Amino acid sequence: MTKKNTSTATAAANNATAAPASRNPLRFVSVIPKSLLRSSQNITRKGWSMIRRLPIKKPPQLIRWDLLGVTASYIWGLVNRRRLPVALRSPLYSAWAYTFKCNMDEIPAPLDTYPSLAEFFSRPIKEGTRPIAEGGMVSPVDGRVLACGEVLGDKVEQVKGVTYSLQQFLGCEPSSLLQRSNTKLYQCILYLSPGDYHRIHSSEDWTINKRSHFPGTLFPVNKPFLKLIPSLFALNERIVLMGDWTQGFYSLTAVGAYNVGSISLSFDEVNSNRITRDFRCKNLEYFSMKGVGSHSYDREYEHPVEQVKGQEIGQFHLGSTVVLIFEAEDFEFNVQAGDYCKMGSLIGSIKS
Repeated sequence: MTKKNTSTATAAANNATAAPASRNPLRFVSVIPKSLLRSSQNITRKGWSMIRRLPIKKPPQLIRWDLLGVTASYIWGLVNRRRLPVALRSPLYSAWAYTFKCNMDEIPAPLDTYPSLAEFFSRPIKEGTRPIAEGGMVSPVDGRVLACGEVLGDKVEQVKGVTYSLQQFLGCEPSSLLQRSNTKLYQCILYLSPGDYHRIHSSEDWTINKRSHFPGTLFPVNKPFLKLIPSLFALNERIVLMGDWTQGFYSLTAVGAYNVGSISLSFDEVNSNRITRDFRCKNLEYFSMKGVGSHSYDREYEHPVEQVKGQEIGQFHLGSTVVLIFEAEDFEFNVQAGDYCKMGSLIGSIKS
């Protein structure tokens, strides 16, 4: 390619990428000028390769998974919160409990006293049904262990054979989390099914210093999707609570999922599972595997929030996943992937 042709191609390419996107926001490709096409016989294979690498317009948030994931989850949330006639409550909740194998003996009030499915779903349980174990860390929820163990590097197992990026998930470098020289990072992922108790409790005595709300998409978090989509946990909407415990860094993250985007905290207000999105947010503006779920709305607490083991932190208004990531000198889990845990049961302890 001659110097003149190179300049012409570069200028044309710049004009193509600078074309206003507002004319048609759903365009997926840049427009290549006809003049560039007419001179294509003079462009070498290397030149065509350069053209193929020109910036390509990405589809807006509206036409990606959110059209189904976020919109359907928002509508489902509206339906769940709708007040039901008293006569329908008991048969409807009984059918739900039968389908998802809820433990009816733990329900503290008559079924017809729950005005909506959302209220029934996030119901408390009878006092004393979840004793808090001594001698170590306890499960923060009723759920099944998807993965647990030491964190090695940035890529962490979300389910056997598939990983997620810890940096993208928490919004910071993993190496910056360690507060001591002789400690390691550990993780434990617990999945809640629709029939589980859906309140989230502290798994240890710790202090919450920061809350990060990551708006994102809402993929299902069942095993087929976890195996299909790498870094799914780092793409979905989630609330990350970070702070300290006796061993150093400690975090608890509530991850939303399809039909399960609504998460609330007992000590702070968070607007989750909203159909109205902030399109200035980089991870919501376009579909990008490097951008989705990477932006967060942060709040650092002026007065750290003290938590006692077993204390209620928040709740899912439809169930999903809790991820514990913490620092410890030498931690040993007494559970493994596939085990089912009750809130308050022992999941591991510091080696003596």
